Amino acid sequence: MSLGYRPLVYFWVAEYIDGTALSQFDPETGKENLFKHVDLARVKRFGWYPFSMDLAEKVFEAEGLIVVPSAFKSYVVCLEAGDRLVVKRENVLRYCVDSGEVAGRETVYVLGVEGKKVLRIREDGSVE
Repeated sequence: MSLGYRPLVYFWVAEYIDGTALSQFDPETGKENLFKHVDLARVKRFGWYPFSMDLAEKVFEAEGLIVVPSAFKSYVVCLEAGDRLVVKRENVLRYCVDSGEVAGRETVYVLGVEGKKVLRIREDGSVE
């Protein structure tokens, strides 16, 4: 059975200068918040965090999404005035040159500050 999507390994959390935060998935309900609701002008820290088993279960109950819980490291950037956040998920296909077939699929989680270091975090928690 194919899901039709890559299960998420990380979710984002935006922390604001006033001490509040917005998480992609509400830690109490598992309901998803959309990235377009992040107030980028007020973000002081932004990160990709691994799912706990508890949050993975809540997300499945609330949204019907399968996510992968893990004990992977979290990745966070701190933003200074004038910094531009670089954050996205990229779906990567790896092809076999000889056969022309897809050899693998993966989601890469990108995080950094424009003009500074930008991380590419793989589904296994390693950084490219």
